Amino acid sequence: MDNPRNPFDAFGIGVVDDSAQLGQQLSASLADHRGLIELSALAVLFDTIGGRPFYELDESTSSLQARVIMSALHRPAVTDRLVSSGQIRMNDDGYGTTTADITTSAGVLVTTGLTRNVRVGRSSTSRDQIGALADPEPRPLPSTDRNLSGHKIIEAIAHGDHPIGPIGELVDGSIAVLDGATRFTSVTAPWMANMMGTMHGGVIGAIGALACSFGAQAHTQPGTEYQILDFDIGFYRSPAVDGSPVHVDVTPVKVGRRIGSFEASMRTDDRTLLARATADVRFMPR
Repeated sequence: MDNPRNPFDAFGIGVVDDSAQLGQQLSASLADHRGLIELSALAVLFDTIGGRPFYELDESTSSLQARVIMSALHRPAVTDRLVSSGQIRMNDDGYGTTTADITTSAGVLVTTGLTRNVRVGRSSTSRDQIGALADPEPRPLPSTDRNLSGHKIIEAIAHGDHPIGPIGELVDGSIAVLDGATRFTSVTAPWMANMMGTMHGGVIGAIGALACSFGAQAHTQPGTEYQILDFDIGFYRSPAVDGSPVHVDVTPVKVGRRIGSFEASMRTDDRTLLARATADVRFMPR
C-alpha cells in the first residue's frame, strides 16, 4: 500500500464482516523476494490478536507484548483472506499469556502460538484505528532462479540486481552481506507506530522475521526451497519511528540438509539492543 496510515493499513488488517473479529487480506504487496508469504507478513496480525484480549481487560492503562512465539503450519496463498482469534490463558493483572491462531477463511490453520503480555502503565496517544478489510491490490510477483545458490540470490539483492520483494520495500529494507552474517536494515517511518508512538511490536516482529528469512536464504543450495517453521522474538526496547534505521544481524546456529536454526539481533545505529529472535527453518526440494 502506498502511504499507509498505520501498521493495519500497511498489512491489510481489518475487521471481518462488521464483527469484532480481526482478519487480514493478503496480497502480492506482502509477498517476499520469492513471491511467497512468510511469517513476516503475519506478524502484525499475530501480535495484535495476541495482545488485544489482555488489553481489553483494563483499557485504562496500556499494555504490550514482551515476547511473541509463532509457529507456521500451512503456508497461505498470496491472495488468501485470514481470520484470527486469541484467548487469554493466564492473567494476574500485570502480566498475561495469550494463545493466538490465524486461519484462512476456509478454516485452514496457518499459524499458531502465544504472546507474553505486560501492562506498562504508559499513556496511549490513541486507540488503534482498524477499519474494514480491503480488497487485495494486484501487482506482479517476484521469483528467484532455482539454479542459483541462496548466497548468490542474497548477493544479487544486496547489489540491487534482484528485487528485495514487496514486503521488503514496504519496510524500506536493504541487505548487506557481512562476514558470517546477513544484515537486514529497515528505515523507520511514522506509519509503523503503535498507540504509544513508538514502533508497533508486530512491525518489529515483521522486520525480524523478514531478516531471518533472508538469513536462511543465504544458506540454501541450488534447487532448494525454505520456510520458517518457528519464530520467537523478545522485545527489549521499542524504537522511534522518525526515519532512523534499525539493523538486524542474522547468524546461523546450525544449518543441516533439512533444518536450520538462526539467531538475530535488532539494534540501532549506536548498537542499542532492541530485540532478539530465533528462527527454525526447514529446507526442501523446490
